[in-house]
Amino acid sequence: MIDYHIHLERGPYSLEWLKQFWDQAEFRGISEIGVTEHAHEFWEFKSVYEHLWEDSACVGMTASWIRRHFQHSVEDYFRLLEEGKKSGIPLKIGLECDYFPQSEAKIRTLLHRYNFDFVLGSVHFLDDWSFDWNPELGWPGRNPDDVYLAYLGLLEKMAQASLFDVLAHLDVIKVFGHRAQENLDRQWKALLQLISEADLVMEVSTAGLRKPVGEIYPHPTLIKEAARLNIPITIASDAHTPFDVGDRWQEAETIAKDAGYTSYCSFTGRKRIDHNLPSL
Repeated sequence: MIDYHIHLERGPYSLEWLKQFWDQAEFRGISEIGVTEHAHEFWEFKSVYEHLWEDSACVGMTASWIRRHFQHSVEDYFRLLEEGKKSGIPLKIGLECDYFPQSEAKIRTLLHRYNFDFVLGSVHFLDDWSFDWNPELGWPGRNPDDVYLAYLGLLEKMAQASLFDVLAHLDVIKVFGHRAQENLDRQWKALLQLISEADLVMEVSTAGLRKPVGEIYPHPTLIKEAARLNIPITIASDAHTPFDVGDRWQEAETIAKDAGYTSYCSFTGRKRIDHNLPSL
């Protein structure tokens, strides 16, 4: 079994810290991990994000938060993970990159520069608003229907951009429990159709179970529709601490199987490999 969404950013870039993540993975029966640091941790990706504080009225606290990042280099990241491989940790080198329409060319150039095993694409910003960072910033006073439609519009562009391998936590917009009042089933189905046509992989993530919404990403109804469209999946925890690695992966697997899935996929050199879901 795999956990293909793990972040090291809350500790040092050291082999000792990395081993703590693998120790927990092994304890929970995980056979391979995918380390997927946020692109905003690396100074090489700063140009992808700089419009947030240069070209817009980004919320002050959000701008201050994002500008504190970009402290590491991609080369150091690769060196650490290669050292982890040599020490016996079965891992793949990934990246989670935010999607911004205005930064597509920059993202494409940067991703072609490095030999990642796979790249997660995600949306955390609507224009200059980081909607999943702080429930008190941005959400009060907004119409959830408008927020969801804007989010879905960005996901559609991301699916058509041919930048990423896996789309992470597809309905993370629900993280704080805000729900659209309008029925958006048609829009979600249209998005999944685009994902299928683009031959992208969808992440089934247990992270939502640890968030205020208390629900897997994406909703089981969307997982079932994705299975109908034969959209491949990975399974992930979005762990930011060692303790969360492999969190409730058996629950994720059960939900995937109930939706109709019999397989999941891993990656090497951005090439997809299919595997049967293991028996619980």
